[in-house]
Amino acid sequence: MDAPVLTAPPNRWEQRFIAANKAVLVVLLALMSVLVILNVITRYAFSYSFTWVEEVTRYMMIWATFLGAGLALRVGGHIAIDTLPNALPAGPARWVRSLIVAVIAASLLAVIWLGIEYAEFGWEQETPVLNWSFGKVYLAIPVGAALMLVHLFFVAPRWIRSGEWERIEGFDPQAL
Repeated sequence: MDAPVLTAPPNRWEQRFIAANKAVLVVLLALMSVLVILNVITRYAFSYSFTWVEEVTRYMMIWATFLGAGLALRVGGHIAIDTLPNALPAGPARWVRSLIVAVIAASLLAVIWLGIEYAEFGWEQETPVLNWSFGKVYLAIPVGAALMLVHLFFVAPRWIRSGEWERIEGFDPQAL
């Protein structure tokens, strides 16, 4: 068994990046919650429903999903099969994890490229209620993939060396 690898805490730029990513998610989720609760209250108390709330919150959920994917990556929250690297000695395990990081990075670059094309394709289409450009909704794909690539850049060295993700007190992504 390998000795635990001690790593330095995130640098200042990384801390700010994480904080900004989390802040945007908190704002999105708070706004979604407020809008849905208010719409339910007005529907049942006043028999009036804001037709735009469902559409706006749906698109906010899409953005929140893509913006939060990188934060989930940091803690190992995505589905993964790590049987092979865990079964190998330290050197080959690092090589396999490096290969996995390269495949993830290449996949994210492809998602960024295709996401931009998809957003361009949808730019002239409009949403049903608000008549917004669907391209603005689809931009969540390349933006989220780009953020996830940045998160990968920060966590990959530690994961390649030790196979360990960031830890958050009281949170186990494997338990979900």
